[in-house]
Amino acid sequence: MSKIENTVATELLSSPHRKISPSLLARKILCPAYVPAPLLAEDRLRFLGFHAMATLQVIGRHLRTGYCLKAIEKWGNGFRIDLVFESSTGRIRRSEVKSAKQITEVHRIQAALYWDPTCDEIVVSNGETDIVLTDEYIQSTQRKAKITLALLTNHPQVAASTFKPNPALCRICANSSCLFLSSTGSSIVSLSQDK
Repeated sequence: MSKIENTVATELLSSPHRKISPSLLARKILCPAYVPAPLLAEDRLRFLGFHAMATLQVIGRHLRTGYCLKAIEKWGNGFRIDLVFESSTGRIRRSEVKSAKQITEVHRIQAALYWDPTCDEIVVSNGETDIVLTDEYIQSTQRKAKITLALLTNHPQVAASTFKPNPALCRICANSSCLFLSSTGSSIVSLSQDK
């Protein structure tokens, strides 16, 4: 991949972006007005259990295909990378592990935000599969992230009222001023139910 001058990972370390995690930024790229709903302690514990099981499956799958595990929960530029592997040819692969059965667009976006010049490959993985992100996808996501960070920094009121309904996000959003959520802010009022 050609070098991106100032990676989003580096930019997230600088003020005023210090408090925006790649997970939150991925959601803000899809809907700038997204506000994360609080997570109950018992739901968080359940999530951590599912994530741990998926992580073990991802590690096992990579080891069986010849990768060497180099790091678990490696801290990077203000964030945590789930897994780092090295191939038999020396290529470094970062794996963003998801406990979900289906890998979604927000998962791919989040994984792409972890790119920097020290890795050769980014994958988003769950218990069943690994999706390698293309260089083009990573570069496109990095550009969208920079635009989103600029919007959040320079025009926070515009960002807070820029609603882009997304079924994967709306169900976990707590933005009470969103027209697409019910008055409780916990369910979708009007989105197509087509699947």
